[in-house]
Amino acid sequence: MENLSRQFIGYVNQALVDVEDRHLAQALLSGFNSQPAELDRYCETYVDMTSSNWSESSLCTFFCGWRSPDGAAHAVSSIIVRILQESASLADDARLQMLEAAAHCGEIIVEDIGLGEMHGHPHHSKLYYRMASAICGSDEWRLQDKFLNPITKEFSGWVGEKRPLAPQLIEALEMMAMTELFNTGEYNLMTPLWKQWLRDVRGYSAGEASRVASFLSVHCGSVEARHFKHAAEALRLYASATGQAVDYSRIAQLSREYVARACEHLQKMASVLKCEQPAWD
Repeated sequence: MENLSRQFIGYVNQALVDVEDRHLAQALLSGFNSQPAELDRYCETYVDMTSSNWSESSLCTFFCGWRSPDGAAHAVSSIIVRILQESASLADDARLQMLEAAAHCGEIIVEDIGLGEMHGHPHHSKLYYRMASAICGSDEWRLQDKFLNPITKEFSGWVGEKRPLAPQLIEALEMMAMTELFNTGEYNLMTPLWKQWLRDVRGYSAGEASRVASFLSVHCGSVEARHFKHAAEALRLYASATGQAVDYSRIAQLSREYVARACEHLQKMASVLKCEQPAWD
């Protein structure tokens, strides 16, 4: 798994190349560099998850709690509103920086809120629905009273406390940047594994596997890295507009906690899949 974890960190490093504030880049990297064993287990878990068949009900539980494009869009939208509210009392130059920060935040969620459809880019919620429904055999995975396992929401609940609900808005922006950075590594790592699972375990053709997994593919390459750059720029502009110094120590601590919690969360998601015997043997 060492090779996969190197790939993961490679994607993260690539996203950080254009960050001019190298102290910020090092702070954000702190959690990745300090927890190699956890990242190895994280990658191993994804390999394990995409090497076996799973029951229909366990897959429904998994997809019910795994991703929420609408939830992510709501969180970033809330940050935009907070930025605009704070900008009202600032001088013109600072207010302009705040508006630029809000615009960068908006670029992160264009496809999540459906605006990408104006330019031929599918709504991410529709892609997630298609993927989950195809894999589960129906859209019953949406029935939260039946399939929502609280452990699948613990991590997103923690993220939500800090993005967008952190008492200090700059901390919400720090969490947003950290989330986009981790996503850059995760999507690029897991997408080929899920596609291989669809082909080798579920018997999909290569073309159909790519179609079903398009929710993952649209986040690969430079997409999440670009989202991270928007988040980092929003953080820089907000700090400048409000006269705050970027707290590198706090960001490094956030990075360490985020990586640890994300790795732990994937173990919990894997346990959801393993709770029953596969139905498609």
